[in-house]
Amino acid sequence: MNTTREHIDESDLDIKAIFRIIYRFKYMILFFIILSTAGSSYYAYFKPNIYQASVTVEVGFGQRGGGNDMLSMAMSPGIMNLGTEKEIIKSRLITQKALENIDFSHRYYTTRKFKEVELYKDSPFEVGMLKGYGISFNLFPVDEKQYRLVVEQAEDNDGNIWSYDEILFYDQEIITDYFHLNVSKKENPKDSSYHFIIAEKNSIPGGVLVNQVSRSSTILRISYSDNVPLRAQEFANALAKAYIEQNIEKKTKEATLKLTFVEEQLKHITENLKGSAIKLEEFKKSSNTINLSTKAENIIRKMSDYESKFAEIAIEEEMIGRLFEQIQSGKKLQTLNVVGLSTDASTLLVMIKKLQDTILKKKLLREDYTEMYPDVRKLTKAISELKSLIIATIQNLKKSIKEKKDILSKSMIKLQKELNTVPADERMFGQLQRKFAVNEKIYSYLLEKRSETAIIKASTVSKNRIIDEAIYPAGPIAPKRNIIVLIGFILGLILGIALAFLREVLDDRIKGEEDIGGISDVAMLGLIPNIKKDHEKIKVFVSPKSAVAESFRNLRTNLQFMSSYKRAHTIAVTSTVGGEGKTTVCINLGAIMSMADKKTVILNLDMRKPTLHLKFGLSNTKGMSTLLSGRTNLSDVIQHTEYENLDIITSGPVPPNPSELIQGVLMEKVIEKLKEVYDVIILDTPPVGLVTDARTLMHHADTTVYVLRAGYSKKGFLRSIKELSVQKEIKGLSILINDVKSGKDGYGYGYGYGYGYGYYEEDKK
Repeated sequence: MNTTREHIDESDLDIKAIFRIIYRFKYMILFFIILSTAGSSYYAYFKPNIYQASVTVEVGFGQRGGGNDMLSMAMSPGIMNLGTEKEIIKSRLITQKALENIDFSHRYYTTRKFKEVELYKDSPFEVGMLKGYGISFNLFPVDEKQYRLVVEQAEDNDGNIWSYDEILFYDQEIITDYFHLNVSKKENPKDSSYHFIIAEKNSIPGGVLVNQVSRSSTILRISYSDNVPLRAQEFANALAKAYIEQNIEKKTKEATLKLTFVEEQLKHITENLKGSAIKLEEFKKSSNTINLSTKAENIIRKMSDYESKFAEIAIEEEMIGRLFEQIQSGKKLQTLNVVGLSTDASTLLVMIKKLQDTILKKKLLREDYTEMYPDVRKLTKAISELKSLIIATIQNLKKSIKEKKDILSKSMIKLQKELNTVPADERMFGQLQRKFAVNEKIYSYLLEKRSETAIIKASTVSKNRIIDEAIYPAGPIAPKRNIIVLIGFILGLILGIALAFLREVLDDRIKGEEDIGGISDVAMLGLIPNIKKDHEKIKVFVSPKSAVAESFRNLRTNLQFMSSYKRAHTIAVTSTVGGEGKTTVCINLGAIMSMADKKTVILNLDMRKPTLHLKFGLSNTKGMSTLLSGRTNLSDVIQHTEYENLDIITSGPVPPNPSELIQGVLMEKVIEKLKEVYDVIILDTPPVGLVTDARTLMHHADTTVYVLRAGYSKKGFLRSIKELSVQKEIKGLSILINDVKSGKDGYGYGYGYGYGYGYYEEDKK
């Protein structure tokens, strides 16, 4: 139970110590907070606004055509991939198409409320340029017809610095060695100055963001961010339209290739059909043969069907041959023509579509990466494997086609033998009629396919569509100014507190009683609060009820408890270095002793830097230096103060050998003589860390008070106290902490032992 209470008390003390440190360095922390907040506010104010506009597009994932013929299958878009569509939208191809309608090359700026603002279409003037791209021009309107054009410290291609400053007319052609432009005014300028930069190429400064609306959705959100809200809106819409248009262009191009192939075949069949018709007509006229026998008619009909099939297979074989050559060459693989293939080639069509998608992905990646990039290498390998697979499939198809042709040829040879048994005229007429029928059937077939392809080309529409066009951004998406300022405030607070604790850790000054805990053998007399510097000479006399006076009463009581002397009490007051307040302690201690009707004398033995006489306004023409050197008597150096029971012996003139005087035999005799008259003898000694005089004087004292000043004395000074504590000749060694700030300043832990018990009555005894 006690352990728990002690743990809670220690935690409470730690928290209090933390807050004391924060309060102690409050002004430094506040400075860093103000500095960081001001810096972040400045950054947030001048950081340009970023506006984002978004357009949503539905990607149409069409399935393959349901027709049985190869043309309908070839016209099907196949199965698209959302990842591929995203990369297409972000590609340079789509960006360049969108840039045809949006101008990023002309940048016009002005300054409003100390911030630079881009005007875009709100510029009051337009600039046409033939030379001088990338140069920053400043324009200052002069009047309705003139303006001032300024270029400051520009560098040409040879590294030479040049400038330009002229007043010109609007619409005037300006030709120099460095630029060629003209400025046309659209409206009266509202600002006093502008500047503009014209880029040689129209390119967007940022990137395009494409995301799925949801994981299962086929809707893509295309977003673009810009400093100008109108331009962000226009470019987002232009991107979406360019994406839709390129999809239509691709399908139209495919249909054109298909139509070209059909036209080539149709042209050849048309010539054959005309020749067959002429020969058939001429034979009718010359042989007077009009009808065929039933047997001949059946044979001719079958042979006509076989020949039609043979012709269709020949077209397919030609297409297969073209595909084979194109795949092997590796050129124009994205425009592979598959018209003419039978439905048996559906697997080949799937592979070709997959190959084209893979080639497109690689092309998009190669815009940003080299061939050695891992994803590019994977796609290269996939393309090679697909090509090998397609070649193997084509070879199998060619083999299958050859087998079909062989079967048809054998059937036609057999029918031809049967046909040879009919009369010659009838056989000849049947052959001519058969050729005409075959050509007519193929001609009709090709006409039908040409019509279908022409319709598809004319009515090609994209399965992708814009769902919602981008709207004008209501406000900027960045910067988040409130967050930036808040972050600046927090960073300033953290930095200030961190530096406060760092200073606390690196600060080796003694701040209070807890820093003295390492010296257990030395008594702790008490704490003296801060004595404000004013015109009052002795605080305990002027303010007998103050905290300072009370702390010295506490000191007086503790000194009485420490000593069991019967005669006069000799007290040596010392410190490590100057400035720790030992003289102030001597004066107030002497004063509080005299108030208790104790006859007290203070000896100023710090002969190198004497200050005691100044506190009482006394003469210092003679004193301890003249007394110890034998030039004056003891009675001549004792000076009475205006206060009852309090006498002073000043240091006297500064001697050349103060150490020898203090260590002489007269010093001990003087103290013994004073003990016969005074109750309390206070020795104001030199700093013990600078000279050895104080150590000698401590041997003559009943009690040695070692003064440490809070916030001034170093913790290293405690080593001197430890060294003194082991010397048996030094009696009553004790520590007094001086100049302790009040609790709110981080040092106070009370003002000494027994504070508040009232010793006012003792002052009168």
